[in-house]
Amino acid sequence: MSYQTDIIIVNYNTKKLLAGCIESIRAHTGSPADYRLWVVDNGSTDGSVAYLRSLRGVNPIFNRQNLGYAKACNQGMAAGCGQYIILMNSDLIATPGWLPPLLKTLRAPEVAVVGPRLVSPDGFLVGAGVVGTNEQPVIRGWGEPDRPDLYNEPTECISLCGACLGLKRELLPVLGYFDEHYFHYFEETDYCYNARWHGFKVVYTPESKLIHYVNGSCRNRRLLNQYYIRSKAYFDQKWEKRFRIRQF
Repeated sequence: MSYQTDIIIVNYNTKKLLAGCIESIRAHTGSPADYRLWVVDNGSTDGSVAYLRSLRGVNPIFNRQNLGYAKACNQGMAAGCGQYIILMNSDLIATPGWLPPLLKTLRAPEVAVVGPRLVSPDGFLVGAGVVGTNEQPVIRGWGEPDRPDLYNEPTECISLCGACLGLKRELLPVLGYFDEHYFHYFEETDYCYNARWHGFKVVYTPESKLIHYVNGSCRNRRLLNQYYIRSKAYFDQKWEKRFRIRQF
């Protein structure tokens, strides 16, 4: 293996956003020799496939239909062999120096999952970790101004926003891949809870910052709500018994 990190983007009919995401990664991620960029396309019909075929230095995986976010992430993870795995939505823009803080945090043996500071294009926080308890999670900072004095310390969390997550390949035999019962929503929460259930830490890393066009990858509110309800019901059923057994 000659590279350290697999960066995996899942795309579904977001050609313009995807292009911006890839360009920002290339501009702000150091030497291409240190990472391999994968794009899993979930049956796009907006020209994304032709666009991906035209690129050099990108490893595409083409699905004939939309298989969901969890399964697409798993395909990318299985295809790569880097020590570290970065999962990204296509509606993200990387900023200078975004990757090294995530990898530095992941090097701690007790850490299984990391996530960056996520900021909307107009300068408001849309991701600073989820704290609280398993039964009563608290999303920190949503909609607050992106001020340097807010949420500026690395923080152990109960879960993180799935728009960008860093994982360790060495822990896949222990934690597994994403649960493919989730088509959209809660797959990252499930993985974070599973990591903590196994005694590992989930850490918000504010030194890493990305711009997030929230819901840029899907603007069908009705469909998103259906996905959310279905995924939450499965998540609650899966984890309720474990909550009763013990806190973690």
